[in-house]
Amino acid sequence: MFIVAILSVLISAFSPVLGLIFIIAYSKKYQESKREVLFYLLFLITSLIFRSMNIIDIIRFTDIIVGIGLASYIFFKLKSMNLDYAKCIIYIFLYSTGYGLFRHLIFGKKLIENIGIAFERSKELIIDSFQNNPDQINIFLELLAKSKIFLENFNVSIWSAGIVIASYLGALILSKRRGSSWKHNRIRLPFFLIYFLIFVLVLVLLPKTKVVGLNGILLVAPLFLIQGISILDFYWGNFFSKSKFLLYLLIFAMALNFPLLILVSLVGLFDIWFNFRKINVTEDLHENHLG
Repeated sequence: MFIVAILSVLISAFSPVLGLIFIIAYSKKYQESKREVLFYLLFLITSLIFRSMNIIDIIRFTDIIVGIGLASYIFFKLKSMNLDYAKCIIYIFLYSTGYGLFRHLIFGKKLIENIGIAFERSKELIIDSFQNNPDQINIFLELLAKSKIFLENFNVSIWSAGIVIASYLGALILSKRRGSSWKHNRIRLPFFLIYFLIFVLVLVLLPKTKVVGLNGILLVAPLFLIQGISILDFYWGNFFSKSKFLLYLLIFAMALNFPLLILVSLVGLFDIWFNFRKINVTEDLHENHLG
């Protein structure tokens, strides 16, 4: 338990997303029989040590404790109430969105300052690396400037989207390790997300609220992506499970192909209306699973 708690903080300090994946996937046995108190106490003490040694700043410390530690605690508490993984992910989505807003309100100026510092260093590195090629310098600096604006304007949705994807991937690994009967190919999102999507689309159309609306779209996009992947599993899960190479090739292609991610997300979105799998009608049809 001690090693897992330390590794959880260490990985979260490097990447909160990877940290949450690790905790959900590999700390389940420490979340039972009241051992979670000791686990999270070790988690807190390790985080405090990291903070006292200035290994992490106050933002990353808060991210680890509140954004990751508490999120994982909520996830496992929901599982202990016999909620399925999909419902747990929905609740984590709501929690991470709330924390993302809190993070923006409390640390917004510091976050922007940190982004500025990081991009100034990147700018210097680009200039030093391409001194003899001014055209490439201009291209990279333009991309850098656009990335900076994106990170500054969408830090709330970036945080929430990362945590949702992390909880999903962590749940996938956990379900495989525990041999659970999670019907991944039957994930169904709640219909209220459609109303939320319509609302944020209206905000996008208004100049003064465009950035808020775009943040909203990025917030729910990972959920639609997860449902889209579930549909792929429903129809082609058995096929890909017979060929690990094709499965990994598909994952690799999706990770690097942004239009493909959008297409899968749209399939997940339309499934809320059209119920492609008819899973409420035919409960036991196509019991296949990725992997």
